[in-house]
Order: sequence, then structure tokens, then C-alpha cells
Amino acid sequence: MLGDQYPLDLEISACCDVCEVILTTTLPEGVSYMRSQPEAKVEGRVLTWQFGSISKGQTINSRIWLKCEREGDICACFCVKATPVAFCALLCAKPVLVCEKCGPLEVCPGDPVHYTITVTNIGTCAAEEVVVADILPDGIEHASGQKTLNFRLGTLEPCQTKKVNLCATAVKRGKFCNTAVVSACNANQTSCEFCTCVCCCAIECQKVGPKEIPVGQNADYQITIVNTGDKVLHEVVVTDTAPSATSIVAAPGANVCGKQAVWKLRELKAGEKAAFNITLTTCNPGFFTNQVAVTNCEACNSCCEFGTHWKGRPALDICIESSDNPICIGETTRFKIVVVNKGQEYDSNVKVVINFPGELTPVDASGPTAAKVSKDNVTFAPLANLAPRQTLEYYVTVKATGRGDLRPKVLVSSDFIQNPITQEESLIVN
Repeated sequence: MLGDQYPLDLEISACCDVCEVILTTTLPEGVSYMRSQPEAKVEGRVLTWQFGSISKGQTINSRIWLKCEREGDICACFCVKATPVAFCALLCAKPVLVCEKCGPLEVCPGDPVHYTITVTNIGTCAAEEVVVADILPDGIEHASGQKTLNFRLGTLEPCQTKKVNLCATAVKRGKFCNTAVVSACNANQTSCEFCTCVCCCAIECQKVGPKEIPVGQNADYQITIVNTGDKVLHEVVVTDTAPSATSIVAAPGANVCGKQAVWKLRELKAGEKAAFNITLTTCNPGFFTNQVAVTNCEACNSCCEFGTHWKGRPALDICIESSDNPICIGETTRFKIVVVNKGQEYDSNVKVVINFPGELTPVDASGPTAAKVSKDNVTFAPLANLAPRQTLEYYVTVKATGRGDLRPKVLVSSDFIQNPITQEESLIVN
């Protein structure tokens, strides 16, 4: 109807891929443009729409509202033009290799070391002829004896992962980093490493003291412990057990219970040293060994010991007997001299000498060693060793040449008894 607004629906379909699609129309006389979806560019009576590129088979719909201002047959011509296009698709891609290595953080010398190398292609195309070269450090050895181990992984597609497992042996202490180098014929080289500490848990114990000491005296010992490993040791306990025949006189810093002295340390760092002192005594002669045990939370235990010879003392006792007493002038009697070591230790170079008054003349002598008889005395050669509880018997025959209370004197000396022991025996001669 004259004066009414009316819509026109347009549909543009692409029979092939086109670009720069432009729709135009020139409104005839008596027709006015009101609005459109999408909006048109208006230049006088010329309306223009620009749709850009349209793919093959794509359809664009639009609607225009016009107003009729005169009667009659009114014709509006719409023209569309576009530029045909052709596309060339080119995929630009490259392989990108990444690797990751894992293993034990800590092992002991001689332990196996298991490594896992993970190689992944995070690129957009396949990596060809992928090779992993694992370079072993000096402290790690492979059973083959080779320092570089090669593993061929072949082709890795995008996002594909392959793993390499290898086992070596730790041969010396220290921190060692194992490097893996990954290469391919069409990808950049990459590498990864893992560091392992080859460390030892060890502690040494040493005890020193007197090798020999007389019984009854105090023997001072020093205990030294050293952390010779690479780890910090915790809750270190040092226990000194005194021999049953001895007793503990002093143990500074220790908890003493009976025959045991116990020292405790919260920790002992690598290379750190600690010293402890203990004093023992005994009244019993003999060779006694003092033992020390060292324990800790890491189970790196150790022990040490020291032996001391506790020397006793020799104690010589003399007894003199005569076979006939009293006797007359011209008669003889035989003296028996008994020397006993009643002590706890050997004595050496035991020498026996008998001195006689002028009225007695020694005529014969015998004993465990050779005797030298002179006018007024008898001297026996020294006895090299006299054991504890051992008894020596010496015999001397004398002749009386005068009357009186005659008293021969026995003198016994040794290495231990420098001042001779003297014993007399009364012999009555009528």
C-alpha cells in the first residue's frame, strides 16, 4: 500500500570459495530506505553491503525495509559480485625432544644404581633415528666396562614417549652426576642429568691405655671415635664394659652402672671426632681386656678394645732348718734353706748367699743352681725366674770347729728385692 513499509529478504549462497563479496542496489524513484540487517552503507540511493569471504556452500541472509512513496510497478535490482579464490595448505612442523632422568639420590659404595631415562617428542612431527647416549661419571661403572652407553629408540611420533632403564654400580665415594644426551637426525639435541651421592656410613673406634701396670694402681684409658663416613650419625652411644676383675674409678660425663660406663651424643657429623676417658683399677693380677661398643640410629656400629697386664708383686719368704742341733766340735750338720715366692708375680735373678761365722766351715752345698763354696760362705748362682707359689730348696753341710751359739746368716735378693732379705738360724755347738 502506498506509504507502507515492506521488507525484502535476500539470500546469497556461495557456489565456491570467494572473497570480497559486495552486494549493491540502487533504489528506484518513489522508494525510500528505512533500515536493514545487517546495516547497509547508504550513499544517496545506492545501498552497499560488504560481506568479506564466503566459503563454498555458505549462505548469508539479510533483510531490508523499504517504503513505497508512489504508485505503480517498482523494480529494484540487486547485484552481487565476488572474487573467486584458491587455497594452498602447507603444514609447517618440527620435532622437539625433551628428556628426563631419575635415579637414587643416595647409595653406598658397591650398591647398584638404577637409572630411568624418559624421552618425549613434544613437537608436531615425528623425530627420526632417536639415540640416547648415557655418559657415566668416574664413580659409576657399567658391567660392560664402557663409559658411554648408547640406546637406539628409532622413531618417536608427536606426543610419544619412550623409556630407557639401565643399571650401573657405585665404585667410589662422592657426588656424581650422570648425563644423558638425546639426539635425532631431524631434531635438535637435548640432554638431562641426575646426581647421586655415593656415601658411606662408617664410624671408627680406638682405645689406648697402659700396656702394663701394677695391681692396685689406677689405669687411665682414652676412647676416641671418628665418623669416617659421609653421613651425620644420630644418637651415638658409646659403652665401655670393664672386665669382671676390675672396677671403674672414674668416667667423666658417663652414666656409670656397675661395670658399664655409657656416653651419649645426639649427633656426630662426618669427619667429627669425640674422645672419652675412663679409669680402672684392680687388686687381681692378670691380663684383662677392656671392650668398647659404639652404636647409633644409622646402624653404623663399631667396637674396639685394649688389654692391660696388671702386674702383681713377688713376695719371697725364707725358712732355715738344721738337721742336727745342737752338735759337738768336729761334727757336721746340714742346713736346709727354703725360699718360697708367696707373691702374685714372677721374680727374677733370685740369689741366695749364706754367710757363716768363723767356727763353722761349709763343706758341701746343693740346690736348684750351682753353688760356690768358700771358707766362710756359700753363694748360689741366681735363678732366672721364680714363679708365684714356687718353692726352692738349698742344702749346705757345715762342720763345727768351735763352740758357742753360732748363727749362720742367709741373704736372699732378686731383681725386685734389691735390699736382701736376711734370716739367721741358731746352731749350738758344745
